[in-house]
Amino acid sequence: MKIIEPGRPQKGWAKEFKCTGEGNYGGGCGAVLLVEHGDLYVTHRYCYTEHDTFITFRCVACRVETDIKNYTGPTVSRGR
Repeated sequence: MKIIEPGRPQKGWAKEFKCTGEGNYGGGCGAVLLVEHGDLYVTHRYCYTEHDTFITFRCVACRVETDIKNYTGPTVSRGR
């Protein structure tokens, strides 16, 4: 294999995700995004005595938030 045109060096954790609006009433645009660790934040939902925490990103194309199911990347400490 040969490199025709070198890309930028990968720094840290990154993974492809689709913008679906999952967990946020849908409405995602379907864009496939390379989401980096710095793009992620913690969101919370409260319902009576229940409290759920999610790892979320906001699509750069349509601005809709998508929650990541079964997130297994590095710890995300910043919230919104």
